[in-house]
Amino acid sequence: MHVLLGGHLDTTPLAAVVREQLSTVVLGRATTRTWGRLAPQIHPSPKSSTHPGRVHVVRDAAAHPTQVLLMTDTEAADWAAAPMAEKI
Repeated sequence: MHVLLGGHLDTTPLAAVVREQLSTVVLGRATTRTWGRLAPQIHPSPKSSTHPGRVHVVRDAAAHPTQVLLMTDTEAADWAAAPMAEKI
C-alpha cells in the first residue's frame, strides 16, 4: 500500500503520531527545520539540490539522494488514466 501525505506544520500531539506511522519520507528542497521535524534521525541534514526532481528518500537511519519523475498535472493524469499495458 502506498500513502502520500502532504501537509503543513501541525504541532498537535496527533501530528507526531501520524508521522511515526510513515516508514519512508521523501524530502525535496527541505529546510533544516523540516528535516529536524520529519527525519530527526538524520543528522546533519543533507544539502538540498536545486536540480529539478532531486529529493532524498529517508528510510530508517539513512537518506538516499534520488531522482524522481517530473510531470505536469496533465501528464500525470494521462499516465494515471492509461491502461497498465501502456505504462510498461
